[in-house]
Amino acid sequence: MDSENNLQLLFAFATSSQTHLDQHFGSCQSLTIYSVTPTGCKRLTSVEFPESEGHNQQKINARLSALKGCFAVYCLACGNPVRQQLLAQGTRVIIQPEGNLINELVQQIQSNWPGEIALRQKRQTSRKQDADYFNHLAESEWEDSEWN
Repeated sequence: MDSENNLQLLFAFATSSQTHLDQHFGSCQSLTIYSVTPTGCKRLTSVEFPESEGHNQQKINARLSALKGCFAVYCLACGNPVRQQLLAQGTRVIIQPEGNLINELVQQIQSNWPGEIALRQKRQTSRKQDADYFNHLAESEWEDSEWN
């Protein structure tokens, strides 16, 4: 429990105003990233993106890269293929209605602290990033009785 309360998580918000949630993930003008703990928060950075029309992987890749290490991104909408890419890198997508104040969303995060989920995710992610992870899986014994 103590390590859960000392855990800092990164949360991103799709915003053009820096104060309100007001953008779709794929077309957001910027992502503002906060470091959040159960008792505090700090705005770390805002990553700006050039305007571009339509859907293209290069545009999405820039956003995915900006969110490396983020526990979650808050946005108005996010398409399923992009959501899957975010989940694969360990970033959850949280859809919220337009106009929510970012500081109120941070307070909600703190009052519903996802510490245990984040610790479990961190353990799973570090195991999967181990170069021998899949070799260990392949070499481990499987219970055939579960499938009969």
